[in-house]
Amino acid sequence: VTNDKDGVEKEEIVFRKLKTLELFDLDSLTSFCSANYTFKFPSLQDLHVIGCPKMKIFTTGESITPPRVNVWYGETEDRLLWTNNDLNTTIQQLHAEKLLAVQSVISTHY
Repeated sequence: VTNDKDGVEKEEIVFRKLKTLELFDLDSLTSFCSANYTFKFPSLQDLHVIGCPKMKIFTTGESITPPRVNVWYGETEDRLLWTNNDLNTTIQQLHAEKLLAVQSVISTHY
């Protein structure tokens, strides 16, 4: 438990040695965690989110990672080198891009 800048207690979960996180074929998964926790991944190098079509955000809380993490997202391992330290924004952008691609394919064929 830590305090934020306003003195409010926040739950903090640290995965000190985790280098790779793989989430595969989880059809109902909408986020890594729906609670408002702060997650720290100081050693994270690779994140795989494959076959998780409902995942729109990584977590409702904050996630802190190194500045460069390899992210694979989608139905196959499309690679993105992510550099902004924000898993939530990255997952949201990739999900939105995937939806646009699907809509484009549908409109092209119909």
